[in-house]
Amino acid sequence: MKTIKDFSLLLIIFVIPGLCLSYNWENFGPTDVECNNFNLWGGGVFYEIISSSDGLWINIGGNWEQYHYSNLPVWDTEQVFMATADLIVAMGDGSYSDGIYFFNFITFEFFISEWFLNPRFIYYCWNDSKYYVGGEQGLMRAEVPSVWETVDFFNGKYCYDMVSYYGNYIVSTNEGVYYSDDAGENWYPSNIMVNISDLEMSQNELVYGIFPGTSYSSGLWSSSDYGVNWEVEFWEIMMSTVGIDEDGNIFVGWEEPAGTNQGVAMWTDELTFMNIGLPNVYVNKLTYHPFLLYTNLICCTDDGTYMLTDYSVDTDENSVTELGIELNNYPNPFNPATMISFNLTTESTESMEIVIYNLKGQKVKTFPIPNSSLLIPNQVIWNGTDENNQSVSSGIYFYKLTTGKFKETRKMILLR
Repeated sequence: MKTIKDFSLLLIIFVIPGLCLSYNWENFGPTDVECNNFNLWGGGVFYEIISSSDGLWINIGGNWEQYHYSNLPVWDTEQVFMATADLIVAMGDGSYSDGIYFFNFITFEFFISEWFLNPRFIYYCWNDSKYYVGGEQGLMRAEVPSVWETVDFFNGKYCYDMVSYYGNYIVSTNEGVYYSDDAGENWYPSNIMVNISDLEMSQNELVYGIFPGTSYSSGLWSSSDYGVNWEVEFWEIMMSTVGIDEDGNIFVGWEEPAGTNQGVAMWTDELTFMNIGLPNVYVNKLTYHPFLLYTNLICCTDDGTYMLTDYSVDTDENSVTELGIELNNYPNPFNPATMISFNLTTESTESMEIVIYNLKGQKVKTFPIPNSSLLIPNQVIWNGTDENNQSVSSGIYFYKLTTGKFKETRKMILLR
């Protein structure tokens, strides 16, 4: 077992003509480790988890501690959304030990759930309350993550990643991207069978994907109709991942330098590189830490995990605070319901809405709010259900208030 206590901070100020950016990179997690992903596990106590080439690294009381099984690399993890202390772990290196494992947070031990060759991702789909695992053996699913079944359509395909929005499912494979508009009952090929290896869905329901390698098709692609049609955002080689932070900013990462392009860049209508102070530019995964009170980006590299903070883009848009809206919820944490309240301190005639999101950035429930110019407190009650009035699981959720071009997001915790 190894303990990491290095949390040194690197302060960087980087100015680009026409776009004012300042940002910080800081060490986050173990150093000298090839990191594949970052996730959280929460069952009353929340643990930060890094998947790496030499097992799990878990932040326990401020110290990063290592746990491994047969020296297998870990590619992804997912919380078991039941009253258990287990984490689902995808581990494999092409050996007979590859599979879907449980890791128990009481005993801190691994045990096998299902043998599976080279698993690469674990995805919990809120629409059907099922877990999906993809890899060299195709795609498997389970309602209870100890009883797995094969999704026959993907037999013989190497599945790379998956996203969903209600009944719209999208899976990327070595044979192209496939979509389903009926919750996985039927699958269809997208219009362009691009070889996308990394998928991400934004809060405005756009799907982004990375075409890796050095092909003429390599670059960042997007779909506005849940995977049916795809178009290129920009062409670029040797990219590995796309990540979207809590504020909807889009970032891309390079698995290795491609000329002068490398590391991490923000994508708007151009690439803005943010690499000064980033100790390693061989990027495997970009995601964010949803439990922090500030906007951030987590960068998993071949040599450690790092956090980007204090980055901002000067725009003409104002914040909700400048508009004059106070937003909060009580109680927090809550069970079974919480009151989300907002108070307009300046007049507004634009329509408003409050949207609940889960940790994956998926919409859980929407509360439309009629046009209002009333300078009085307003509130909605969320009882922990989705749009189908089905109860959701314990965990971290976000609520976002938007009115026109203004938005504000807060976090809350449901504890059942």
